[in-house]
Amino acid sequence: AVAIGNAHGFYKGDPKLDFERLATIRNRVSVPLVLHGGSGITERDFKKVVSLGICKINIYTEMSAAAFAAVAKATSDTNFTRDYPTLLSFVRDKVKNVVEKKMQIFGSSGKGA
Repeated sequence: AVAIGNAHGFYKGDPKLDFERLATIRNRVSVPLVLHGGSGITERDFKKVVSLGICKINIYTEMSAAAFAAVAKATSDTNFTRDYPTLLSFVRDKVKNVVEKKMQIFGSSGKGA
């Protein structure tokens, strides 16, 4: 995992990624590169880091926030079916939406086995 201005959790401001450092790292190593702390990075910056060799991006905080928001919505909605399997399915769909959007940005949609 590279350290180029990225951080875990939501950013308090706009992240300023060091693309030059990433390019230098990519040129010096032959292993797949990972970006931790991807939640909150712009689409433009994601595309740039992928073009510079990032192969895996962690977006746990965004997925977690989507799950939490889904639980909050479901539990405050009096019309929501009150059973655990329905809640799990609802939450999973909201997290899946986040992941699908990110996969499109990263250029990884349709590349799985």
